[in-house]
Amino acid sequence: MAIDARGRWLTLADEALRSGAFVRLSLAAPGSGEPDLRRVRLRPVTLQSGLLTQWVWEFATRDVTKNLNLEETLIRLRDLVGTSFRTAHLVTTGQTAELDLRHKPKLKVSAVSTPPADGAHDRGKTRIVDQYRPWLHSLGVTTTDGRVCRGMEPKFRQIHRFVELLEPLVEAAGIVGSSPASDGSDALHLVDMGCGKGYLTFAAHEHLRTTTGRPVRTLGVEARAELVAATNGIAVASGCTGLEFVAGAIAGTPIPRTDILVALHACDTATDDALAVGIAAGASLLVVAPCCHREIRPQLVAPPVLAETLRQGIFRERHAEFVTDALRAALLETAGYETRVFEFISPEHTAKNLMIAAVKRAHSDRDKCLQRVRELARFYGIRRQQLAHRLEISLEEPDIT
Repeated sequence: MAIDARGRWLTLADEALRSGAFVRLSLAAPGSGEPDLRRVRLRPVTLQSGLLTQWVWEFATRDVTKNLNLEETLIRLRDLVGTSFRTAHLVTTGQTAELDLRHKPKLKVSAVSTPPADGAHDRGKTRIVDQYRPWLHSLGVTTTDGRVCRGMEPKFRQIHRFVELLEPLVEAAGIVGSSPASDGSDALHLVDMGCGKGYLTFAAHEHLRTTTGRPVRTLGVEARAELVAATNGIAVASGCTGLEFVAGAIAGTPIPRTDILVALHACDTATDDALAVGIAAGASLLVVAPCCHREIRPQLVAPPVLAETLRQGIFRERHAEFVTDALRAALLETAGYETRVFEFISPEHTAKNLMIAAVKRAHSDRDKCLQRVRELARFYGIRRQQLAHRLEISLEEPDIT
């Protein structure tokens, strides 16, 4: 049966490659060869020399890419399937074929219509997050063959968008500008406060590891112990070295140092606590997406020109959000950061879609920034705000008498 299942799968792969119906292929469940080898992925690529297959060998800490012609590809598949790898998944324009030789040999062939593969050798950033990564499957975002699960499309778009935004911010912060040290002493440190199930923690960790070529140490902080246990298990099983999750509150978890601090959808003043932790840890880049804005709203004194308008509850709520985040941005500038505020992802996915990104700068006019903070606070009658409190900044003008 093993020979029949394996032979039939190889025949289907041969037919797909020769007919042009081949879309992609993956080999997984490696044997006892190289211990840090995870899987191999194949896709068609078109070069000046003609149509080839691109092989990507995924190891725990690196990927190795090689292009082979048709006959070389078929020879390598016959050598590897059933020996070095015990599962193989083939996708063509008309069907999928899943081979499993780990226990009782099984071959499952299904009629599935799939668009032809993009044969471009250098694909754009539309695939900046690899759908085949095992942590995506373990988190319930994708299926075993890399397809996004039904109902998880918004989550995958959010993950993709976050990594897409993170890349230029990391460059702007100058975090990847120098060569890595041979002893790993220059590891990049990332902290994700209030990380939940860790979707974006895994994505950021892997993206930094693969794009910077440096060791990356990532810490996810989450209050719910059951989520911490689950995400640590997924990190180990997926070979995400350097990634760890700990149980703790944002305000009460000490961070000795970090290069990047992320806090997405931390509720109310937890966003301020996360920013204060990142500033104290000397982070070069702070990235937050605030959620809930309860602290400022009861303090808000409507300026006369807005008094009638802000009697409406929805307007008052949205104005409180605006004032809170504007004050946060001004406080970050007072602390020596260049701040940008922009939309994170479409409101169709979440109404809480504002992102504040702050890059540490060597020089800033603290007095001028502090004046803006106090003018804004005075205009709205704000006497206390958590980030100002954590930074020991008084929102009131000093008494010079």
